[in-house]
Amino acid sequence: MDINHSPIIKAVSDFVTDFFDKNLPGWALYHSIEHTLDTVYGSLEIGTGSGLSGSELEAIIIAGWFHDTGYVLATSGHEEISCKIALDFLGRNKSFNCDEETVVKCIMATETSRQLNSLSEFVIRDADLISLGRDDFFEKNNLLKREIEIREDKNISDKYWIERSINFLESHKYFSDYAIWKYGPGVQKNIELLKKQLEK
Repeated sequence: MDINHSPIIKAVSDFVTDFFDKNLPGWALYHSIEHTLDTVYGSLEIGTGSGLSGSELEAIIIAGWFHDTGYVLATSGHEEISCKIALDFLGRNKSFNCDEETVVKCIMATETSRQLNSLSEFVIRDADLISLGRDDFFEKNNLLKREIEIREDKNISDKYWIERSINFLESHKYFSDYAIWKYGPGVQKNIELLKKQLEK
């Protein structure tokens, strides 16, 4: 699927990019347009590798664009706000004939405690946390640490953050066969690297 030539995805990407430009708080170092793009292209990669159809990929990619728009307004429960922003946009652009129900389900699937019910939901959950299994995990993880420190006006010790990160990665699992194969080994590698940091 060529997302660069899809009219609806072009319209969505323009809207969300402008939305972030105008509304993203200065402390949002991790939850940024870069993370959104990571999720979008991760959804495309994992969805394609998982054999999803073009219409399924379209819905997931649209959800990927919108999934953190609500974070601008509230860090807690932002998925529901993201759904409202997405539905408002799609409601004003009915000519695109988008599968709004799947978009909403996929946005909600990025809430980490939520039960997943379809391959599309597996794919976007995996894409949202794709960096856990990549070499740039430490760069992204440090951005998240700094974001929380600025947002909550506190310092987080390196020891605490490393321990928290180890616990998070050890409790994490990818859901799609593709992500398990492609990024699962990277998660284990990053756990070992974190443990070495803890020993220093």
